[in-house]
Amino acid sequence: MESMIQPIARVASSLLSLYMMVIFIRIIMTWFRGVHYGRAYLFLTSITDPYLDWFRRNTPVRLGMMDFSPVVGILALGFAQNILTEVAHTGTVTMSFLLLVIVSSVWSVVSFFFTIFLILGLIRLAGILAGLDTGGGRFWIVIEQILNPVLQVVVRPFLRGRFTNYRDSLLIYCGVLLAVLVGGRFLLRFILALIGQIPF
Repeated sequence: MESMIQPIARVASSLLSLYMMVIFIRIIMTWFRGVHYGRAYLFLTSITDPYLDWFRRNTPVRLGMMDFSPVVGILALGFAQNILTEVAHTGTVTMSFLLLVIVSSVWSVVSFFFTIFLILGLIRLAGILAGLDTGGGRFWIVIEQILNPVLQVVVRPFLRGRFTNYRDSLLIYCGVLLAVLVGGRFLLRFILALIGQIPF
């Protein structure tokens, strides 16, 4: 027999799904600056910006011109939606389920950022190897502004005070991020399997 809270959780989960789609649309619309969307755009900003602005103010995930706070906001909604979906199906939430959702959500955030920075590193490395960056164009400058603070943190332990050229630093950087992503995925499976054995 279905508990009273299950239909409420089902409706709330559906509303969160709808709100996440609205946020996705809002984010995509910001990619096309200068396009006038009219009243639809004003309506979207009025219902999404208060939520997104809270994450812009309270999460330190802005790197140069790139603002990742909407990603954190969407992941927070996804976390809440997973819990509501579980309540809608079972009428309850176990400690093991909460731990599974928390660990999976944390890994989603970490792996997202690592993947973005790996892609930026690979683009920069490809530009160097192909000789496309000889003019020092604006595109490469922007990528380096985003990439270099993270690159220095990742590469420093491997260099131990020795000097290396930028290409070799990028190779080390990309190798480390790739190893963390692959190793992290295996570690995540192991941790989730352990959590799945918790009986409560």
